[in-house]
Amino acid sequence: DRGPRHTRAWHRRLAAAMAVRCLLGALLMGAASAAPSISSCGSPTDIFKHVSMAVSPDPVERGTPFTITVTGDLGTDLTSGTVSWDIDAKVSVFGHSVVDKASNQSSPFTVTPAARAGPSKLVVGPIALPGEVPGSADISGKVIVADGTGAQVACVALEFHVVLGQANTAPLTEALGAPQGVTSCGKSGDHMQGVTFGRVGGVTTVSGTLDEDVSEMSFHAALKLHIGIVPVPISLSVPVSYSPGLQKGAVMAKVGPTQGASESDGAIPTVTGDITWTDANEQEIACFSVGPSADSTIIV
Repeated sequence: DRGPRHTRAWHRRLAAAMAVRCLLGALLMGAASAAPSISSCGSPTDIFKHVSMAVSPDPVERGTPFTITVTGDLGTDLTSGTVSWDIDAKVSVFGHSVVDKASNQSSPFTVTPAARAGPSKLVVGPIALPGEVPGSADISGKVIVADGTGAQVACVALEFHVVLGQANTAPLTEALGAPQGVTSCGKSGDHMQGVTFGRVGGVTTVSGTLDEDVSEMSFHAALKLHIGIVPVPISLSVPVSYSPGLQKGAVMAKVGPTQGASESDGAIPTVTGDITWTDANEQEIACFSVGPSADSTIIV
C-alpha cells in the first residue's frame, strides 16, 4: 500500500541526504588539510615578484625526504631591512611538549654583499629528518620581509606539520632552556677565513672572507639534544642550492635586536655540537659550534 512505499521513499531520501552531507564534509575536510606547507602571501606590489614556493612531497611524511623550492625575481638589490613574523610553534619530543610558543616579533638585518636583483632560486633539500628523535612539529603563521625603506619584499605563509617519529615518553631532566650561542670551529684551510662572531646588546654579527664563489653547498650537523637522561645524538645533512649565489670576498650578516611579544609554555632543550658548511666539492667552507651563549666576539 502507499504507506510502506512512502516510508521506503523517505528512507531513500534520508540516506541520499546523509550521503551528500558526508561527501561535502569529506570535501571540506580535505580542502582544509590541503593547505600547502609553504606558500606566498605577498601582493602584486612586492619587490620579490613572480614568486613560487613549494615543498615536495607536501604534506611532509615521516621517513620521506622533502625539498623546499623558492623562485622569483628580485626587483632591486637588497642590503638591509626587517624580518617580521607572527608564528605559532608547537614541538613535542619523546611525548613531552618542549616548544609551545606564539611569537609576534620583528628584527632588523644587514647583509654584505647585497642579495642581487634579478632571477633567484633557492632549493633546500632533500632533507631526511632524523628518526632517532620521536615527536612532532607544528608551525603556522606568516613571515614578512621588508627592505630598508619599509617596502614589502615578500610574505611567506607557513602551515608546516610533520611527525618526526613514534613518540615514546622519556624522563626529562631540568637541563632545558639554556641559552644557545655560536662559536667558530673553523680550520686554517677553510674557504672562509677571518670568521668573527659577535653578540652585543641583542645584535648578532657574523663576518668573514670567502675565497670562492658559492652556489652549491651543504650543511652537516652533528649535534646532541639534551632532553633526557642520556643526550640524543642527531645527524643531519642539508644540501642547498642558491642562484645567483654568494660572491667571493667579504661576507657579513647583522641581525637584531628582536622586538615584539613572545609567549612560551615550553622549555627549549639545550643543543650542543658542530655544524659544518661545505661547498659543491665537499670542501669545508666554515665550521660552527653550538653551545652556551655569551655576549662576546670570537675571531678565527
